[in-house]
Amino acid sequence: MSDEASDDKPVAAADGDEAAPIPDPLIGGAAAEADVILLESFAARAGILGKLSLAAGALALVLVLVAFTGRVDVGVLLYVAPIGAANVWLGVLLGRAAHALSQAAKARWSDKNALATAVRELHKVFGVLLLTTGFLVFLMVLALLIAAAFQRAAEI
Repeated sequence: MSDEASDDKPVAAADGDEAAPIPDPLIGGAAAEADVILLESFAARAGILGKLSLAAGALALVLVLVAFTGRVDVGVLLYVAPIGAANVWLGVLLGRAAHALSQAAKARWSDKNALATAVRELHKVFGVLLLTTGFLVFLMVLALLIAAAFQRAAEI
């Protein structure tokens, strides 16, 4: 055996046209400890953000209830109610994603199912975030158009 053959590094193809494959850390069995710590930190932050989203949603829904008493303009409902509902929804999804990320970190990358579950949960969170952000932007544009129409009507 030559020295090149006994080397653990991947060897490029002989013709130089193809690059050597990059080894997959999941196949090797263990990830670097720094990656596991980062994933645990990410899971903790996702959990905190989930709890803050639930709290923000709860406060927005309390404001909606206060609006029904007449102490707050009812127009607030058009914006605050969807924000409250979106925050509650995001809070629940972030809590599930945080749990899945935590499980993936505990498995130390050895359980591909735990990692796949975490990615699926994050996919849901980002999908809902895209939908709710787009909807809230739509509501703001609609509110501005209505305000502009009332302003123009008041000038006539």
